[in-house]
Amino acid sequence: MRAPEGFRSLASLLILPVEDEPAQPPAAPEETCASDCACDAEIGELLRDVRLFKARVAELVEDAAGTLLADIAAQVIARELQLAPAEIGAVIESALQRFGAEQPLRIRIARADKGRVDSDLPVIIDEALREGDAALDVAGGSVDATLGVRLDAVLRGLR
Repeated sequence: MRAPEGFRSLASLLILPVEDEPAQPPAAPEETCASDCACDAEIGELLRDVRLFKARVAELVEDAAGTLLADIAAQVIARELQLAPAEIGAVIESALQRFGAEQPLRIRIARADKGRVDSDLPVIIDEALREGDAALDVAGGSVDATLGVRLDAVLRGLR
């Protein structure tokens, strides 16, 4: 069976002689050098493009995996919070133990958590906070103990 006209086999592209095609006579040294240099430059550019593409794909996969992990964690936590509210008392106690030396002034919580916090410090309702969120105001600023910050800390620990 003969190949269609204009068809070149893979072997001929790799400069291997094929039975149906006569072998090409060697090119003059000047032609070979110029041809080889042009091919080397094209191959170099192609390899650079492949490396850049591979790096970009790896970066996108890493970003997507991090986003997917955060989405799954948020869904699991949301489901858990529907079953049982956050232990806001435990969150505040942990913040007080960790930042007790910073001279705590007051605790801010969401309206939904009113009555669930027992502390010697003044407890203030902060309308900007959501259920399960808390903030500890200290002499030098504020310690954010919102659910988003706590979730982010857990996810950073997993990476």
